[in-house]
Amino acid sequence: MEKIISSRLLLITPVFYGVEKKIKSVLEESGYEVVWIENKTLTFDYHGANSKFRFLRRLYFLLFFPHERYIKKELKKVGNLRFDILFSINGNIICPYLFKKLKNKNPGLFSVLYLWDAFSMYNWAKEFKYFNKVSTFDSADAEKYQIKYQPNFFIRSSQNRNQEKEYDLFFAGKFNSFRFSAVEKILNHAKSSGLKYYIKLWPAYKILLHNYFIYYILKTTKINSNWVLDYILNYEAIEGLLKKEYIMFVSQRFEEIQNIFQNSNVILDLPFQGQTGYSHRLIDALANGKKVISTNSNIKKEVFFNSEQIHLLNGQNPEIDSKWIKEKFIFPVDKYFAELELSNWLKSVIDAETV
Repeated sequence: MEKIISSRLLLITPVFYGVEKKIKSVLEESGYEVVWIENKTLTFDYHGANSKFRFLRRLYFLLFFPHERYIKKELKKVGNLRFDILFSINGNIICPYLFKKLKNKNPGLFSVLYLWDAFSMYNWAKEFKYFNKVSTFDSADAEKYQIKYQPNFFIRSSQNRNQEKEYDLFFAGKFNSFRFSAVEKILNHAKSSGLKYYIKLWPAYKILLHNYFIYYILKTTKINSNWVLDYILNYEAIEGLLKKEYIMFVSQRFEEIQNIFQNSNVILDLPFQGQTGYSHRLIDALANGKKVISTNSNIKKEVFFNSEQIHLLNGQNPEIDSKWIKEKFIFPVDKYFAELELSNWLKSVIDAETV
């Protein structure tokens, strides 16, 4: 990313395995003065597509303004509110108060929103009006909501792509019922085939309704619902009731995951259901010439799709080709990925001329 005349930028992102630190670092290397605030999921947040009691959640936000109170506290830590650019990834804490405070000091503030979660998970459409530029990693969402499609980025690695790999198969991500079911079936095949794998899931978070009594009622009544299944499995994962080698209780640092990723031959991609956009890990794998197994069939439409490099997986009945997984081969990287390297990606996403 080319050096720019120093501008002050307010960066608002979720905490995501340390990726937020890398984004801040790259922006600073390119000449920005950066202040970071966590884009935190607040208690009773109502943006989740599967949130229960959404009306009551919205009412809570209208009556008690938790997002405003959080912003006040964070801006007080910042002190100097003079910014040229606001760059937010996702919209958890975006509210009128934030823009009122910033616009008061910065009438010409240029604001950018990037969504790296799909609308099948979170809906931030009502927050679009606050931003000069809005883009998403999900092509279906871009078309539906008439916003810019911008695929996810990857972070360049200094490791040797041709080094001997320790693992045949790699996956690391948050726990949900779909991934749990798919991983169970994949590991049964991987073990019988003698594959060396590094596969880890960790519980997403302890929700407000995390309670043994609720868990017991839902478990014994056996209600047929995805939400109930997710609740039961997430509860059991957090409480250590699921005795699985691949379930962790603390997510790893970015550097640790990246080292293991680079040391793996094939990358497993299990995006959330309903998501058509490509995960960071999938983009990262293809930008490093790695082989990929993915449940995201949308990738067949892309110019870079290569059936020899990318195998599609039926998430409900996942059958993997162990012989193909063990074969060592580095594919040439399509020129498509050059603009998705983080420094280039940031320039494209933030650039006012591409509104």
